[in-house]
Amino acid sequence: MAFIKKDYSRFSWRRKKKDKNIQEQHAELLKGTMQTPGYLMYINKGQDDEMEICCFRTSRLKIVFTYLVTVLTGGALRLIFHWIPHWYVFATCNACGVGDAEKVLVKEIFGGKHTIYHVKDLKVLTPESVQKLKDDDGSFGGGGGGESEVAALSVHFENGEWRELDKLFMFNCKKVTYIWDCRKHEFVKLHGLDQSVSSDTLHKNQGLTASEQFTRRLVYGPNKIIVKELSILTLLFLEVLNPFYIFQIGSFILWFLDDYYYYAAAIITMSVFGISMTVRQTRKNQRKLKSTVHSSDICTVLRRTGKSDGSGDVKYTTEPMSTELLVPGDVLVIPSHGCVMHCDAILLTGNCILNESMLTGESVPVTKTALPNLAEIVYDAKEHARHTLFCGTQVIQTRYFGNEKVLAVVVRTGFSTAKGSLVRSILYPPPVDFRFEKDSYRFVMLLAAVALVGFIYTVITKVMRGVSSRDLVIEAFDLITIVVPPALPAAMTVGRFYAQIRLKKNKIFCISPRSINVSGSIDCVCFDKTGTLTEDGLDLLCVVPIKEKNFHMPVKKVSALPSDVFFCGLVSCHSLTIIDKQIVGDPLDLKMFESTKWVMEEHDVADNSKFNMIFPTVLKPPRNDDDLQIGIIREFPFSSSSQRMGVIVRKLTAQHFEYYAKGSPEMILNFVRDESVPSDFHDVLESYTQEGYRVIALAHKELKLSYAKVNKVQRDAIEKDMTLLGLIVLENRLKPETTPCIQALNDASIRVVMVTGDNILTALSVAKDCDIVTPRQSVITVNIDNSTPPKLYYTLTNTKNKNSNEYSVMTDSASIVSLDTIESQIQSITTNSTVKVETKKPQSLYNNYRFAMTGKVWGVVKEHYPDLLPKLVTRGTVFARMSPEQKQQLVQELQTLGYCVAMCGDGANDCGALKAAHTGISLSEAESSVASPFTSRNANISCVLNVIKEGRAALVTSFGIFKYMAAYSLCQFVSVLILYSIDSNLTDLEFLYIDLCIISIFAFFFGKTEAYSGKLVKETPLSSLISVSPILSLLLQMLLVIAIQVGAFEHLKMQTWYTQFDASQVSDKDEVACVENFVIFTVSSFQYIILAVVFSKGKPYRRSIFSNYGFVLSAILMVGFSVYLALWPAAFFVEQFELVQPPSFDFCLYLLVYAVVNFVLSIFIEQAVIDYLVFKKLRFKFHNVDKSKRRYLAIERDIDLDTKWPVLTSDFKSAASPLNPLPTCTAEIVVEKEKFDKNHVLNKLYEGEVRRFIPNGQLLQDDLPFSSLPSESSPSLSETYKSFPSNTSYDLANSQTNIAELPFDSVAVSVPERDNLASFNSLGRSPKNVAPTKELEMSYLENR
Repeated sequence: MAFIKKDYSRFSWRRKKKDKNIQEQHAELLKGTMQTPGYLMYINKGQDDEMEICCFRTSRLKIVFTYLVTVLTGGALRLIFHWIPHWYVFATCNACGVGDAEKVLVKEIFGGKHTIYHVKDLKVLTPESVQKLKDDDGSFGGGGGGESEVAALSVHFENGEWRELDKLFMFNCKKVTYIWDCRKHEFVKLHGLDQSVSSDTLHKNQGLTASEQFTRRLVYGPNKIIVKELSILTLLFLEVLNPFYIFQIGSFILWFLDDYYYYAAAIITMSVFGISMTVRQTRKNQRKLKSTVHSSDICTVLRRTGKSDGSGDVKYTTEPMSTELLVPGDVLVIPSHGCVMHCDAILLTGNCILNESMLTGESVPVTKTALPNLAEIVYDAKEHARHTLFCGTQVIQTRYFGNEKVLAVVVRTGFSTAKGSLVRSILYPPPVDFRFEKDSYRFVMLLAAVALVGFIYTVITKVMRGVSSRDLVIEAFDLITIVVPPALPAAMTVGRFYAQIRLKKNKIFCISPRSINVSGSIDCVCFDKTGTLTEDGLDLLCVVPIKEKNFHMPVKKVSALPSDVFFCGLVSCHSLTIIDKQIVGDPLDLKMFESTKWVMEEHDVADNSKFNMIFPTVLKPPRNDDDLQIGIIREFPFSSSSQRMGVIVRKLTAQHFEYYAKGSPEMILNFVRDESVPSDFHDVLESYTQEGYRVIALAHKELKLSYAKVNKVQRDAIEKDMTLLGLIVLENRLKPETTPCIQALNDASIRVVMVTGDNILTALSVAKDCDIVTPRQSVITVNIDNSTPPKLYYTLTNTKNKNSNEYSVMTDSASIVSLDTIESQIQSITTNSTVKVETKKPQSLYNNYRFAMTGKVWGVVKEHYPDLLPKLVTRGTVFARMSPEQKQQLVQELQTLGYCVAMCGDGANDCGALKAAHTGISLSEAESSVASPFTSRNANISCVLNVIKEGRAALVTSFGIFKYMAAYSLCQFVSVLILYSIDSNLTDLEFLYIDLCIISIFAFFFGKTEAYSGKLVKETPLSSLISVSPILSLLLQMLLVIAIQVGAFEHLKMQTWYTQFDASQVSDKDEVACVENFVIFTVSSFQYIILAVVFSKGKPYRRSIFSNYGFVLSAILMVGFSVYLALWPAAFFVEQFELVQPPSFDFCLYLLVYAVVNFVLSIFIEQAVIDYLVFKKLRFKFHNVDKSKRRYLAIERDIDLDTKWPVLTSDFKSAASPLNPLPTCTAEIVVEKEKFDKNHVLNKLYEGEVRRFIPNGQLLQDDLPFSSLPSESSPSLSETYKSFPSNTSYDLANSQTNIAELPFDSVAVSVPERDNLASFNSLGRSPKNVAPTKELEMSYLENR
């Protein structure tokens, strides 16, 4: 196969070479004149789905040679090519340029670990081929204004630009089409009209001609989301050609040749049953998915038919057509009675009310408005979601002017749509990165190596004894079928199969069973907040009006407020609508409106008349005062990027229009006049957000505009110089299951992270309420300023604590500018000081803090401070105002640090994170949740505990059953080798009894032991088979098995009545019955039962083995039957099993003694040596965190040691309002920016050597309970502070006088009167400001 190797070396995938020659290659790629290495290209470069590609063309010479070798190998080579398709490309094709290519080989690498190859045909389109297809189609009839001529091939690349091409190269990979961009000299994704297209370009789209539509359909393909449904025969062949079943077929042939008819027939029956069940289930899943995602309908589009004679006007007709024929650029007419969208389209005219529960999981209707027709607006699918009709969503109602149509332009079709992307995530899930499965393949290879050793040994010994060649080959290959157990793949799925059933009983559904084992290794869980940790609904707590730049008293009964500007804003600033005489909309809007007791009315007229009315929606007071009626003229919908929504309204008797806006306080502050903002705004805001309430700000402005201008004005033009009216405070309660679940995770040392889109202080308050931030932990908020690049500020956050008596290790600074570090908060020891220390030391680390940050800060750190990201993520607990993309990035960053991450969320905005996590658990039944392996019908986070428990149980079960199957194979291997030494073997029925009656029954019941019902323990189960515990366990058990079998065999030889079996005296070679056979069979029968019991672990991951009644009963029956066969077998069993009993009954009793000794020693090895000594005591004793794949361990250790980082600044208000300016400071704030040397001024704080008095009078530094004391020999780990300007003077001493003092235990400090900086202590107190002797008490530390 040298020619394969040669091409493989040419088709080099190494990334090191990829950039150097790219530019040189591009110019020659189409010419096909370059050498092979230059044909390597990349698609989606720099993105998460970057892939490597190379073009190939068929070589006739290689094809002939390949087919010749295939014939000579009896089809074995073709079978290998079926398993490894890209080898077939190397064997039959030569690498070439794009212009000569017929095939494309795509290499996909997931996380640098998993590699998948795709072989795709390269399709070429030319104007001539398109015209030929048109002619063959016959639907154009040669008319249409010259359309019969060969038209140019027009393709959209970006920015709304359509290029005319002579030739288009394209291929489809993972349901995504890639086209050749001759300007960039690379393959790019084929985009619709959703990438960098301006709003005015979309509005100019006037529909397509029939010819344009046909051409685009050839490029974009049909508008179908097709799940391929394979025929039963195809599925059957694909399953049978699986390497495992090919091995089974070879084993069947061998067993039949060796006359093991019963055994072979039984295994064939089991295999046929297994194949049938797999094919049936696969077919069922394909049909179910296809019926779920595939749909089509008839729609109406505008069809451009050419220009009329001389007028220059474009003629349009409406044309009904199948939705499967839609292409980007088609203009849809949305029917007034509603419809289901079969594509992604942008609304051009009118309004639509949609049900988007398929995407969001929330059945709240959403109003969609037309995209503004402005050249400066560039369409973005996420930012302009309120103008986009997504595929799969349902249009409930439309509103439009007079006889005008509600039009929408198609921007994406097929698998490019929102729904198509979800289906693609199901069809092509990222590979589960789990060591257990990879190690299991390695272990099978190890077993195969053992089989090879046995094979060689058997061949040599049989040749030496003159055994015939036929028997030698059969018996040698028979060893391989013994060592590699045929039932192993089926047995491996038992644990997760039963776990899946148990999860289903708890209303947790799993679409990816492989993820169950992965969930057993979870050590970090990320939670969304709203709807996940807290209730979905919001209760209005109160409103806080602002008048004359002052806050008034909070008002809980909103309906009692006077009908002033603030009250009118509460009544009208919402996106509610009436459908079927019910007010529907966002729950927040609904609560706010219901609190006013007003009523909403829509005139009972046709939808096409509502836009003609000045007030399509009218709001009336309960007392029916006509003068107070308010009409909503126009709505600006809410979006996550703008963080606000607005409405233009007019009171019935008013002469002018008004604009109201509500949204997050930090956003609304950007648009209001400073003179309308109370001076204590931030304090009041923080007082509510720190209590965990959700706060909305409301602002107002009068508009001096005409009705025509009001309907055309953009929100940017009116959102300035507004008046702040007040705050709306809503309560979002924790779900009752939240806190107990979080506490259980904390007790199990499973890290908990909150990632939300809500305000950071609200998130922090909820985090403290539910113990995500525990009472003994401090929170440091990471902030940024407005400089370029932004600088980082670390602020000690002062949020409410559930238990005020608990002491949080970090304390807040009362000074204007604090130069505190963590170390300065916990040490108050100076040079030459006299310290009298109590013998009791603090029991916990003092720098026990956690980070909190917003999505804006996350983006800055990721872009400008990537080296800091691992530290911040390792200690980060609350991530607020995070976008869906940032949530996904956080999950991926945690995975990079070595965490096994679970994500639990309830909405479409969590979709990316759910998909990226090792274990995604969705609390929503929306179609968007299909991206998640697990979906819970119980909408609370208790499902996380169930998933982890079942995952741990399934993982331990998989470990146990794998070890059992491997040990059973090796045990049988030893038995056969011993019997081969005398030319004997186990009989046909003995093989059948062992494999079917013992192994299969135990394998069936092994996984039925349920998950442990008690608390989660801190230790996660092992996830790797190639580690000390499982290897040592298997090794010691096998040594015991060998020792017992060999001991029994040698004991037999010592008996006076023993006569060795002589195969030459037997007429039939298949007559292998002898007393040696009896001894080995009897002892090994007990060993199979013992191994099953020993490897079936219970607490703390599974319930006791005695709770598994089927397993226990099987073990009792098997033991009883084995004892019966050993001592008093009936003649029937003697005949069927071909048993030759020893003449001495006492010897049979000795065999039982061997079994008892084996059982006792096996239990001792597994419980005492493996579980206690190796797993618990020695597991981490020699663990090197610096070399560990869990990078966070080394980072956490370094943070623990580095008590100088981070440098804390003054109380930075951006925690509540990032837009608030920095406070005025008398000294430059120390910020993270660049490295400094050991002579930095901050190091002067720690110049003196820290000493302590010990009872014997010696001074020791090492005895301090705080690590990281800097010295010349051991510098601090922190080297990332910005240096002070040399021309600035600092009074470091006086700036620190108000800092709280935190020593440990009871300490007396004596300081000499010296004014130099060298004596400056680590709390920043100058000696001149400190009493010579001061007694400091910390009784709470003594009580820890």
